[in-house]
Amino acid sequence: MTVYILEAHAEDTWPLGLSPAYCQTYNVNDRSKVAKDFIRDNGYDVPLKIDDPNGNPFNTVFAAWPLRFYVIGPDGTMIYIHEPEGDKVLATTFKKWLEEHYGK
Repeated sequence: MTVYILEAHAEDTWPLGLSPAYCQTYNVNDRSKVAKDFIRDNGYDVPLKIDDPNGNPFNTVFAAWPLRFYVIGPDGTMIYIHEPEGDKVLATTFKKWLEEHYGK
């Protein structure tokens, strides 16, 4: 599952000239629209949940950053946090960890 948190490089907070460009979301409707656009534009088929913009509880609890991957075990405990290596996130490293623990 994926959790949509904050816009990493929103046009109104930390613009990078990305396309499409979105402003930070402050309500569920706006955040849902951005998430739906992402799913549609990228053919994304992983279940996606939306962090509540009112307080951003997931982001607050897990100090989530867009370039981190979290694995939460069946009992609700955090069992793995994949953080950037230097200035990059190596998805291959995360994939290797997943395969070692859950198979292909």
